[in-house]
Amino acid sequence: MLRPFIVTSWHGAGEAAMDGEVRRIYRASPLSKDPNRLNVFAFVLNSRGEVVHGFHGVPGRGGRDRSDWKAELTKALANLERPKEKAAATVETHGRALPDLEKSADAVPAGVRLFLRLDEAFDSFRGRLPIIEVVPMTAAEWQALALPEKVGNKTIEAETLRSWLVHLYPAGIRTADQKIPFRKIIGSLKLEPSGSDESFRYALLQGKIQLAKGEGSTAETASAFEGTLEAVVTYRLGKAEVHSLRGVIEGNYLYRIRGTKPMPLRVALESRPE
Repeated sequence: MLRPFIVTSWHGAGEAAMDGEVRRIYRASPLSKDPNRLNVFAFVLNSRGEVVHGFHGVPGRGGRDRSDWKAELTKALANLERPKEKAAATVETHGRALPDLEKSADAVPAGVRLFLRLDEAFDSFRGRLPIIEVVPMTAAEWQALALPEKVGNKTIEAETLRSWLVHLYPAGIRTADQKIPFRKIIGSLKLEPSGSDESFRYALLQGKIQLAKGEGSTAETASAFEGTLEAVVTYRLGKAEVHSLRGVIEGNYLYRIRGTKPMPLRVALESRPE
């Protein structure tokens, strides 16, 4: 059975930034010669890697540089020459599986999954397109969040959670900005025991975080993030190792390509697998 898939390329840094295979497909397409092109394209390929349809990837109607995705995908399915009922089933079920982690051999979770969403009312389209990231973690990395042996707060530097925090950018920012990593992570989080029940002990992890892509003279001109992290960490009775974690990060991605544009970002965190 033929299984179509879509290759999309957002190459704000230019054609040179494309992967070799993507560049080959792009150059062979009439889209590469369209004077009205933007920098997002979509190509539908069959199971043999043959391009059956291509279109501008920026959604919308009424412009030569934008495309109605529903209409374009309908054309692509027709070009695949597949039975109509099977084509409809593929569209309905495609993409439902979420990225996940296999169970760890250690007593702690295998890692963390993040759901990132732009929370802007005037940009509801991107707000409906969450980014999902999966971050594997070792038992040694989880140790930083172990329940304190003594009663009281435990301070955890935000830098300790770098593997989570480097993903805090919204969907749709330019590749030139996305490719610049967060270099500096600032903030102190408090891990405070918060009661227990017949099965678990709990702790609250909370604090402010700041992420910067620039340092020194570029600190005020490079994109950054400022916000808060709050999470509930669960431990089995009599154990200090993390059993599970659920939390949220809320704040603003400070997009500084042309001036500073605060972009509200909301992130859900969950340890995986349960």
